[in-house]
Amino acid sequence: MRRKPLSQQVVAVTGASQGIGRAIARAFGAAGAKVGLIARGVDGLDAAADEIRWAGGEALVLPADVSDARQVQKA
Repeated sequence: MRRKPLSQQVVAVTGASQGIGRAIARAFGAAGAKVGLIARGVDGLDAAADEIRWAGGEALVLPADVSDARQVQKA
């Protein structure tokens, strides 16, 4: 089995619940990275994580508003 280019890598994607951020998160997951999904919309994050996992990737949902330093630290 061929190793994916980003296996062994961890990435955090902000705005991952929809649009461009979600597409970027899926691309990282497809390339083998473990993906931390960050956004305010928890429902969208759960759906994005499910898409990545369904395709065989690993994803962690980290709800946070990146404009609030405490929420980012907690995530």
